[in-house]
Amino acid sequence: MPRPDVSEARRHQIIAAALRVFQRKGYHSATMPEIAAEAGLSVGGMYWYFKSKDAVVAAVLSQIFEADLEALAIALAADQPAGERLIRFAEHFAAVFDQHQWSLAVGADLYSAAAHDPHVGTFVRRYLSRYREALIGLIAQGIARNEFRSVDPAVAANAFLALEEGLALLLLVDPDQVRWKESLLLGTQLFVDGLRRIA
Repeated sequence: MPRPDVSEARRHQIIAAALRVFQRKGYHSATMPEIAAEAGLSVGGMYWYFKSKDAVVAAVLSQIFEADLEALAIALAADQPAGERLIRFAEHFAAVFDQHQWSLAVGADLYSAAAHDPHVGTFVRRYLSRYREALIGLIAQGIARNEFRSVDPAVAANAFLALEEGLALLLLVDPDQVRWKESLLLGTQLFVDGLRRIA
């Protein structure tokens, strides 16, 4: 009888272990042997699935980012007014963020690594490009439907990205002073109100 293919389940096991190690030690200090031990695997077993720590990081980033991109794709394809879809997306993002707030330090480490590690940087910029393009599409829909005033959709998309990413950074470094969810939802409402065409 053929052995069942466990490779995908094993990859998920390693990714989850890597997230825990990155959270404890940071991206730079974490080693493949530590990730292997956390996953309950030998180092040789780890390298069967991931050839380097960079490959593990790419997989971690993929898992975190793809969920956000899927939610944005749903918002882009929906038929409600663009402003309502942006607000609903922010609510979804806040709900998911609440469930995964523990990964903030990991995300900050990975973003920091993107500034000087070409492999991580390319991956992060590819994600940001896809995220930005979806936001641009949503804002452009609002402009085309006369819901939003005429603005540069790319500039507006970066402003929304800055709201999300800036609040996440503030929460990491000054958690006692940041009510993250309330700030994101209010900021999104103000952002949408600022885009609305004045009758």
